[in-house]
Amino acid sequence: MSQSLIVIIVTIIMIIAFFSGVIPIAASALAVPMVLQMTGVLSFKEAFAGFSSSTVVSLFTLFILGGILKQTTFLDDLKAFVVTKVASGKNGKRHVLLAAMLMSMLLSTFTSPSSAMVIMLPIVISVAKEVKLPIKNTIKACTDVANTSNNVLPVGSALTAYLTFNGFLEAAGAAERFNAMDPFIAKVPTFLVFFLYIYLIGFKHYCKTDVTGVSESAVGKKKKREEREKRELTPLQNKLGKILFFGSAAVIIYTSMFTGVDLYIIAGIAILIAMVSGIIDYKEALRSVHWDTIFIYGGTVSLSQAMSNAGLNELIAGSVSNVLGGMSNPYIITAAIFIVTFVLTQFCSNRTVGAVFRPVAVVIGMGLGVDPRLTLLAAHYGSSLSTLTPMASSTQLYSFTVGEFNMREYFWGSLGPAMIFFAAFMIWFPICIQYGLVGG
Repeated sequence: MSQSLIVIIVTIIMIIAFFSGVIPIAASALAVPMVLQMTGVLSFKEAFAGFSSSTVVSLFTLFILGGILKQTTFLDDLKAFVVTKVASGKNGKRHVLLAAMLMSMLLSTFTSPSSAMVIMLPIVISVAKEVKLPIKNTIKACTDVANTSNNVLPVGSALTAYLTFNGFLEAAGAAERFNAMDPFIAKVPTFLVFFLYIYLIGFKHYCKTDVTGVSESAVGKKKKREEREKRELTPLQNKLGKILFFGSAAVIIYTSMFTGVDLYIIAGIAILIAMVSGIIDYKEALRSVHWDTIFIYGGTVSLSQAMSNAGLNELIAGSVSNVLGGMSNPYIITAAIFIVTFVLTQFCSNRTVGAVFRPVAVVIGMGLGVDPRLTLLAAHYGSSLSTLTPMASSTQLYSFTVGEFNMREYFWGSLGPAMIFFAAFMIWFPICIQYGLVGG
């Protein structure tokens, strides 16, 4: 049996296991690298590399950093403020939802979506429960907004996005180029439609069975247990805990924009200070880690490496190119590239899908007489719209495990916003190309 066929079979079985719910998702995910190693597709080092990746280490330290905040009185103070100030009045709940979504967008813009959600979700859950907003829906709204907010604001790495895009165009010999503001011109209207749809319509449909609390869940049973086990801090420890959490968040934002310091180093220093000062002990620190998130990410990320080793990425990209070879309609070509990358990114790393398809999309566009900037951004935004499954990104995975979603509600609830994003892109960016709003 060929390696590519083995990878396809493993992927299909994993998807079935995830959706059926017969086996716990974490257990199914852990089986993936084991099978890939036993069948010779991956070496031991490749199969389990996800568990020692910088992403897992960062998540681990950020979980504990969130645990430090939970030890303080901040969440109780915030709930009191929200109830008396933000949530008061006829549209109080909507104001809280809007504030949570905007904060998720801003924080993910300055750090990363996964960092933003690890920092935001304890606050979001606490506030949503207090004002009686559906908790699962609020979690998913904030996560999807955070996950798609790249290139919305001209800050950080987004400022250099056009250089990366131009590098692909230049390497393929294309004459077209992006200007510095083009990624923002292309993204902002599309994102705004997506954001407003979630806020006004999609929010209600994320999880129709959810009420204002998630009883007997990660935010029900677990929260009550944590409250019983929570130690009372001294005023000095309480204040220091808040400073460590928000100070670390501020430093992470700064370093992500201006330096190359890894965020887990910053979080790790804060954790050591918190432990030495008695704000959190090692047992409390370990309890604050969402182990399901670690196991599922570490297990499923091996699929990306397996697809690369088996040549599946190039095979899929080549097949798409061959199928589109007989077409000339730029809208159909662009839509096809967007949909293919969007589907693939739900089951393997969006970085991998983007890395494979961005150069291929440029070549396809040039070969079929379509503006390669259009096909390039179709691959870029299609691969980054990782919202339908927990395997799509570590951000979605964290929200999935914290909210204790099942696969069906997670998938179907996210489909509407994704379709709106796709439609908005297909309408707006061709207009940008046609009327010279980009590249002019």
